[in-house]
Amino acid sequence: MPLITFIILYPMQNQLLLKPIWSKYYIFKQLAVELSAKDLETMRISAIDFFLKDIETLKNFINKMKTDFNQDNFVFVLKMFVLSNNKIFNMAEYMKSQSELAEKYIKSRNKTLNTEERRDALNKWIEKNAEAYRKYTITKQIYCIEKMSTKIVPVIKQAIKE
Repeated sequence: MPLITFIILYPMQNQLLLKPIWSKYYIFKQLAVELSAKDLETMRISAIDFFLKDIETLKNFINKMKTDFNQDNFVFVLKMFVLSNNKIFNMAEYMKSQSELAEKYIKSRNKTLNTEERRDALNKWIEKNAEAYRKYTITKQIYCIEKMSTKIVPVIKQAIKE
């Protein structure tokens, strides 16, 4: 089985391990365990806001998916929109979570660092892990769209009609 490029950063379990994923379904099983109903609800609200803020671009994307690929599965199209734009639903929350995870990592190193060393360590962590964390976050967003589709799709479809 090929190695999937996602790397899990276990922020929900306060584990700071980078781990290759051998099964494409492994990450979704892991997310089912990690994400609470409250987490999914928060992500659902952010997802709806995300789509509504850029509704015209989403409309164009939907039309392109229909014309170019004959794709009518709305949930699939929403997932592809997120993947193709590589955007985060709530950038402020994303940056806060990434910073907290980096801080936990620095603290777990059990070193006393002065301000400059700490800043350098944080920058190195972000440089090394930012892409993996973004992929992980986008994967969580895709999972949310799938799990919360019955609550997301009607709102977005209504907005598109208006």
